[in-house]
Amino acid sequence: MKSSLKRTLLAAFLVNAPFVSMAHASASCDACTGDAGEPQLCAPAAVDGLQRVSFPDAVIAQNRAYRNTLLAGYNKDENRLAVTFFLYDRVADSDEEDVKEAIDAAREILSVHPGSKLQMGGPASLPLGGENKRGNGAMMIWHEGSDDYASFLWVLPIEKRFMKVRATYVRPHGGESEAMRSALDTVKSLSDQVCR
Repeated sequence: MKSSLKRTLLAAFLVNAPFVSMAHASASCDACTGDAGEPQLCAPAAVDGLQRVSFPDAVIAQNRAYRNTLLAGYNKDENRLAVTFFLYDRVADSDEEDVKEAIDAAREILSVHPGSKLQMGGPASLPLGGENKRGNGAMMIWHEGSDDYASFLWVLPIEKRFMKVRATYVRPHGGESEAMRSALDTVKSLSDQVCR
């Protein structure tokens, strides 16, 4: 079962048409580093129409312990959109490992949502802090309770780190296209304000 899922995900990443987001014009941000020079996740404290997520200290510590992960999250009432940014250490610097990282991230999402399906996957890009960053992405859908959900995933290698972006939202019956467009527009606008 695991090897079959891996082959399916790999085929989706390599065969499906890429979904690419064009960068919005924006000023690049200053370097985001801590006192010791380590990379920081510089996400805006406030964004119109979005609520910044406050993660409990235990969640922050747990993520920091795994590959030095930093995270920031935002919620939007429209279609219950949740967007989370993860900045974490890259294990190896190769295209093959980058694809494997994206496959593993997609597999993790699929494993926690019974009946979920991979809709598409492959090369993708997203604007980060005024620059268009390339990597791999996927879209998954599932049904939970009385709602249909979709989740977009981008895994973007940035030097010795990965920026993983996940956006999950409710797909309203009859308004799926508009909900998708709104979610993608929100993610692109938000990610363009995030520096690594």
